[in-house]
Amino acid sequence: MVFLILNVIIALALTFSSFAIDSKNPNSKDGNPLVNTVLFLAALFVMMAVTIGFCLYAPQKLAFTVGKLTYLLMAWFCVNNAVYVVCFPEYQRHKIGYAVQWLLNIIAFVIIFIVHGGIANISITADNSYQLTSNLMFTGRLGRALMVTWFAFYEGFFIFFVPLIACIMVLVKAENMKSTLYQQKYLLSIVGVLSSMVIFLFIKFSAIYQPMLSTLLFVCFIPEMLAFMYAEKVNELWDRKIVFRTALKFIVKYLFPSLLIGLFFTITWPLHSRIPVLFYALFIVETIVLIAVWHIAGMFITNKGWMRDTRYEADFARELAAINFNDDPRDITAKLFEIFHTYVDSSSLKILVDSGDNYLQCVYNSAESDEEKTLGLTVEMNGEMFDKLFNLNRHIVFRENVMAARDHSLTSVKRSVLEFLDELESDAFILLSEGRHLTGLIMLGKKGSNNVYNDYDSRVFNNLYSNFFVIGYYMKNIMNESVVGTVNREIKMAGQIITSIQENMDRVKLPKVDVGYLMHPAHNIGGEFVDIIRLTESRYIYIIGSLSGKGIAASMNMVILKSIIRTFLSETTDFKMLVVKVNTFIRESLPKGTIFSGIFSLMDFSTDTMYYINCGAPALLLYTRAYNNIIEIQGDGHILGFAKDLTDVVKVKKVRLAPGDIVFACTDGLVNTKSLRGERFGKARIQNELLDNRTYPSDRVTQFMYDALVRFASAELEDDVTIFMMKYLLPEGGQAK
Repeated sequence: MVFLILNVIIALALTFSSFAIDSKNPNSKDGNPLVNTVLFLAALFVMMAVTIGFCLYAPQKLAFTVGKLTYLLMAWFCVNNAVYVVCFPEYQRHKIGYAVQWLLNIIAFVIIFIVHGGIANISITADNSYQLTSNLMFTGRLGRALMVTWFAFYEGFFIFFVPLIACIMVLVKAENMKSTLYQQKYLLSIVGVLSSMVIFLFIKFSAIYQPMLSTLLFVCFIPEMLAFMYAEKVNELWDRKIVFRTALKFIVKYLFPSLLIGLFFTITWPLHSRIPVLFYALFIVETIVLIAVWHIAGMFITNKGWMRDTRYEADFARELAAINFNDDPRDITAKLFEIFHTYVDSSSLKILVDSGDNYLQCVYNSAESDEEKTLGLTVEMNGEMFDKLFNLNRHIVFRENVMAARDHSLTSVKRSVLEFLDELESDAFILLSEGRHLTGLIMLGKKGSNNVYNDYDSRVFNNLYSNFFVIGYYMKNIMNESVVGTVNREIKMAGQIITSIQENMDRVKLPKVDVGYLMHPAHNIGGEFVDIIRLTESRYIYIIGSLSGKGIAASMNMVILKSIIRTFLSETTDFKMLVVKVNTFIRESLPKGTIFSGIFSLMDFSTDTMYYINCGAPALLLYTRAYNNIIEIQGDGHILGFAKDLTDVVKVKKVRLAPGDIVFACTDGLVNTKSLRGERFGKARIQNELLDNRTYPSDRVTQFMYDALVRFASAELEDDVTIFMMKYLLPEGGQAK
């Protein structure tokens, strides 16, 4: 009975494992073949459990039939595994492959069900011994000399001969494979097949002393499954450290607990015939304790620093965030390459940015000392490859991922991407973009250790994409002297470019609304801005705010923030999550101490509804024509850049607008500017000016407001001033006083 239970437990464990495998491999078009293989093995254990149950409690003939079906499925499973190994990783079988597989399946059926005495008897004797008998293949003197039964030939053919032929084919295939990583995957699969053969021999030998162990024969296929699963997910080339770490994990997490369970089972087995209840109780308790110890020990070993995989994300992120963009551009790019070389092991780095003429121009090449040759490298931006990558939302591209036949999403660009990587002598690249507009590329050379860019690298790069975006924007707007000029010598030109970016926004062309704004930096350029982003014909995002700091540093942060907001909008449709992501970007990617105060607003003109999130705006006012009154509608405000996560504190407010209503917002430069006598301009004056001039067009009202501020201050303004006004027009459309 205990062996029946063990088979059922193993079947359940394999079934749960199949769900885990399936959830981790979402890219397979037609289902993951490995999942089907694991489920096939689970079915084998179920069939063996049924065979044991029938041998104990059902008619002998029924048990015999079910037993023969079980061993037929065993052979089919071996053939399936051989096909899996040969077809990995493409899993594409041709007609010849199907024909060979079914020929082998038919041979197995003939031996089990057609050949007389292929399996002569299956039973469990009175002394709890499992017996399977088979007739000799040959009669007479030859049969007595060879003593080979049909079932022995059957096991040798399907468990040894067929898998060995498959392994030889895989070795030949590996020799012709360019990818070193996939050569390693093939070898892992072969090791799994050979391990199963060794375990099979061990179980057969052990069954001499405990015949019931033959009912656990299918355990020999578990190492094979583990090898297949590991080959599927491994994404880095092994060195001695990785081999040692993997072997130790296998010993601690699988081999050692299995040996202890087997040892305890052997010691307590004599109790089964004398005190069965005590035997089952001890075995259950021992199994639970070992599983608990196994879990704790596995976690302890895995969390040890010398046992963890190389995890560089924290240090890598810290070094990227520490880059000082006030340094000389050459020092910044050299520092960037040093960071990639130290933590990612990249042998080279190239940075290409939008030159403004539909080409990406190389502005940095770590492997090229000739500056003229470096700057001569260009790539056309309008290539079909980039369009397809944008459609797939793939900003991180690795050579190994493209070569992987299982990643069907990249099949359409496989050839062009590989040619592109070869042309630029790289193994990976990071697409930098504003929405679907390509702004730059970071190209990474082969790893110095000859390893490959793997899933961990991909996860880190995706997590730190905003840092790369900042670097790309810096290179585009500051370093590329042919576009912007050296900041220290041509600050005026840089200011003109940044001003043009500030004013680059979507215009609202709806007859029922009038939008006006004014941005006036205190020192040529600053970090305040207004942005209007069109989502649909009737839905717009409005952003009014101020980034901390002055001058070109704050302006660059503003430019970067405006661009990353558009990128986030291409990834999320949740208004609240947009603000949460912007907060994270400011905190983790912009210079330390940078904060944003302002307002995010979503206007739905089809329903005349304004949804808004206050991010520490000093004034958000609503004039309602129905009551001829101005009220503050700020709500709770949370400045962006302070807290790590604002998911639970950000609140979305909404207000309905009617004809004649006005929404007014500004930065603290308008509210807090003081006169020569030390008085603040304040909200009361803002409200009075708004009431006095509300019938004018929005642009004129914002100018009147600024003029009033200048008269009030009677001196040069020391703070940036940004004013925004949105006015719902009356049905007649009249605006003038």
